[in-house]
Amino acid sequence: MYDLAVIGAGPVGSYLASLCAPSMDVLVLEEDDQAGGKACSGLVSPRFVNMLPEGVRNSVVQNRVSAAIIHFMGQSFEFRKKGTAAYVIDRNALDKELASHAASKGAEMKYRENVLMIENVKDSVRIKTSRHTFEAHIAAGCDGARSASARAVGFRPAELLNGLIIYSTEHSDSDTVEMWFDKSIVKDGFFWKIPRGDETEYGCIGKNLSFRVLEVFFRLGKADVRRSAAPVPIGPGKSVAGNILLIGDAAAQTKPWSGGGLAYGFIAAEEASEIIARAVRTGDTSKLGLYENAWKRHLMKDINAGMMLREFYKDLDIGALSSVIENAERIKKDDIDFDFPFSSSMLL
Repeated sequence: MYDLAVIGAGPVGSYLASLCAPSMDVLVLEEDDQAGGKACSGLVSPRFVNMLPEGVRNSVVQNRVSAAIIHFMGQSFEFRKKGTAAYVIDRNALDKELASHAASKGAEMKYRENVLMIENVKDSVRIKTSRHTFEAHIAAGCDGARSASARAVGFRPAELLNGLIIYSTEHSDSDTVEMWFDKSIVKDGFFWKIPRGDETEYGCIGKNLSFRVLEVFFRLGKADVRRSAAPVPIGPGKSVAGNILLIGDAAAQTKPWSGGGLAYGFIAAEEASEIIARAVRTGDTSKLGLYENAWKRHLMKDINAGMMLREFYKDLDIGALSSVIENAERIKKDDIDFDFPFSSSMLL
């Protein structure tokens, strides 16, 4: 029996495995034949990059961003920060590098193991995949928005959005990302453009979107592009049931204003690793429920504010929204934290 079974070899799962593997027997189960290949815009904060192991950090950064331009109702507002406000990373490389790092720390990586069922059994967890059955004292569900682990816990996010990305071969070393808010096209989301050096990324997030919407908005052709899509969970809730914990997108630990979840997932993984280590060391899993309070203490203030902002945006008329954006432009940019904008700007 393993001490910990991690479901999913995405960034959060591999990061958790690398934290836990030096002191316990860790199994990582991944449905695909290798790590990587998942859709993600890969625009992350300096905090997230600093959390990465140094070797991983140096191999995944593609560009640095210092400014964002928001387009709305024919007006453009620039938010610029001294130094680096965000990094553009290669998400596919990130997944592979973190999985390799977890293996180097002693985690046992098993691929082509599609998890079909997870259940609490006395003081352990039984995991049935398409090929085998495994048992572990604790299971960590890091298996994304359509999580088998979340079904076992009985959790569903408040919303499930579509995240669509088209990568063009258009070269761009710009230090500026751009966002477009057009409620006549996407009532509950936005479009974006991210410079990736050898590529340019065009994306959108919202409900009931198709690639055709993205192509028309940016006037993109079919040639020299590749596409990726992923569900984006918004609105967290229950994240522990018995000896099963949910971390990352499986727990909807995402930013309601952007859908990004890498930094939040890593913060939650660090909290989980300490609680899991204590449970394994003492042989007592009865305190695993402390994990939910731990991650919520760090993240829920800004998540709740973001959920309120999201509802506010969906219901706000265009004239009032324009005024909000103009006022936001006056906030001192260097005080705003990419991951915790509400806390850092002292709006709450």
